[in-house]
Amino acid sequence: MNNGYVPAHAPTCEAYWMALLEEGPLSHGSAPGSWEWEERPETSANIWGKARQMQKERCILPLKIEGFNRGGLIAQWEEVECFIPASHLVAYPFPADPVAREQCLQEYVGREMRFCIIEVEPTRKRLLFSERQVPDCETQRKRWPDWLCSGATCEGEVTSVRPFGAFINIGPLEGMIHISEISWGRVRHPGDFLEPGQQVEVKILNVDLDRQHVGLSLKRLTPNPWDSVEEHLSPGDKVTGTVVSVARFGVFVDLVDGLEGLLHISELSGNSSPHPPSLHRDYHRGQTLEVQILEIVPQEHRISLGLPDKDAAYVQK
Repeated sequence: MNNGYVPAHAPTCEAYWMALLEEGPLSHGSAPGSWEWEERPETSANIWGKARQMQKERCILPLKIEGFNRGGLIAQWEEVECFIPASHLVAYPFPADPVAREQCLQEYVGREMRFCIIEVEPTRKRLLFSERQVPDCETQRKRWPDWLCSGATCEGEVTSVRPFGAFINIGPLEGMIHISEISWGRVRHPGDFLEPGQQVEVKILNVDLDRQHVGLSLKRLTPNPWDSVEEHLSPGDKVTGTVVSVARFGVFVDLVDGLEGLLHISELSGNSSPHPPSLHRDYHRGQTLEVQILEIVPQEHRISLGLPDKDAAYVQK
């Protein structure tokens, strides 16, 4: 390969960019003439599919420039390294002198710029972007419905459930419900509440159309029960609840409206017994349990529980 530069007056030569990209993993430099070569991580098929869809819809993405090499700029999107050839920058051509050219590219590092995808190649683990084509993308980009905005409610279908949340197809695109937005109560796994194919009503929290990210919520369709917990429960009340989980330090009990309290292990240890109770032997999920409210701290979403009679540990096994 010819390791020289592309003269400023030369027309765009695709063979040059192809050869440059074939040299090896993309590089970045903190200063002109200083390069670090990095291996690129494996990328899931879902990410490549999303990139193809965004290319098809002529979407515009804001990317932060993280580095450069002799041929152009380097950024990251969804943990994929992205390359913006110098010929696809609005400011091209650059000076013919190699040092001056690198200084021009260095000035881009740290800036956030708007680009559109021009090439998706999973086998080469690369995405190519263009700044020059952004105006064309803006005139051709997809129109989004007026209801796609923060605060709106809509219906959708659960497409997948992950440990961190669930993805929902709401029509124009796919949004995500984070695990923290599924229920006002404690959520151990989203699969306890949602499953693929399920139809759900959700509230839109935020929309980023450039990145095609939509944040959704299930719990915000209903009032926060912690705001009115003291209207239903008071310290000293005896309540019948259901065990929802057993931990090494205590038992979590569902009380009312999805509110959970903790029956700490210290409340289960009898004064006459020198040995701590075996929680996983004596308590199990779904068990009905009579408890007494000891303390309510709404701002911390915390309810402390005790047993009305420590000699009668449970009502029903």
